[in-house]
Amino acid sequence: MNVLDVMAQLEALGTQQTKKTFIRHGAPGPLFGVKIGDLKKHLVKEVKKINNLL
Repeated sequence: MNVLDVMAQLEALGTQQTKKTFIRHGAPGPLFGVKIGDLKKHLVKEVKKINNLL
């Protein structure tokens, strides 16, 4: 998994509604609008697996 893979997954997981909410709450752009639960479910676990292999 490289940076391009991670960015593609983030873009796929993001929603317009979540992006609007984050911006309304002061998050600076650009952003994809990925919910924290989706991050944990899909990416954090995968990145931890990779780090454990190193």
